[in-house]
Amino acid sequence: MKTLTRTAVFAASTSVVAWYFRPAIPSEENKYVDDSSTPQSTPFHPFVVGENNCQLIQAYFPKDALEELLPNQLSIPNDVTMAKYYPDTLLKPEAHPFLMAFCHGSKIHDVDTNMYVPEQEEVMFMFPVVTRNDNLDYHLCSYVPVLYLDSFIGVLGGLVFGLRKEYHPAMKHGKSKAARFWRLEGTFNASFEIQHENGDLEQLPHFMEQTYLNPFVTVSYPMPFAKTAFYHARVYPRTIISTTEEFHWNYKGTVVSQSDDTQSVYVDYGFTMSKPMTAREFWKVQYVV
Repeated sequence: MKTLTRTAVFAASTSVVAWYFRPAIPSEENKYVDDSSTPQSTPFHPFVVGENNCQLIQAYFPKDALEELLPNQLSIPNDVTMAKYYPDTLLKPEAHPFLMAFCHGSKIHDVDTNMYVPEQEEVMFMFPVVTRNDNLDYHLCSYVPVLYLDSFIGVLGGLVFGLRKEYHPAMKHGKSKAARFWRLEGTFNASFEIQHENGDLEQLPHFMEQTYLNPFVTVSYPMPFAKTAFYHARVYPRTIISTTEEFHWNYKGTVVSQSDDTQSVYVDYGFTMSKPMTAREFWKVQYVV
């Protein structure tokens, strides 16, 4: 039982500890604290490391639907904040940009025991949102509402720590030298053509890079109460290639798909994740080096 628990723990793409969000909704008139350059030193040193081969998509989600889905303690950043942190991103009055990641994960392990977990397919979604700490400082974060996995161990690990992970053994994935696809009937269908002839890109598009630089926030299933936690994640790309994409994602009745304003890349990267913290712990040490 101990071995299974450890495996579940380290299979989780993030590890989460609990803290209840304060009920206030952030105001657009408050100042924002820049968290993107936080040094990755204790207590933010890597806890889990691994490798991902991913297709990343910058897409748009209808704002009215997103406002209904966000927990009360999170809100959509105003245009001033979005323009500051995402200066190259097209801002739409009716839709909010977000990041989709379709990934094959391998060599994932914790740094303490060096215990590897099975390879897995993982699909996740990240929304730039605003939250605040106890000092009433407002922070731009990346909110992950759900992760889809084909690994039961990965989902079990998520449940241990309160992550919203869903087990989907019927998820399909395929690849060739120039193409990738992920498919889950009734939920999403995404296919990509890798543009090898364009050569490698030097860095991720800014929207994607910034969304990974933001602190991450997650909210658990209500077991018995929904809880929240914060952590850092960093990606270290080795290969980045532009791609073309065709996709649709049905999330709670809202369907998003490709358009002239979406963009995607193939990226092969190593990643690190910090240990989870309560909100009180996270913001207290955020600038302590």
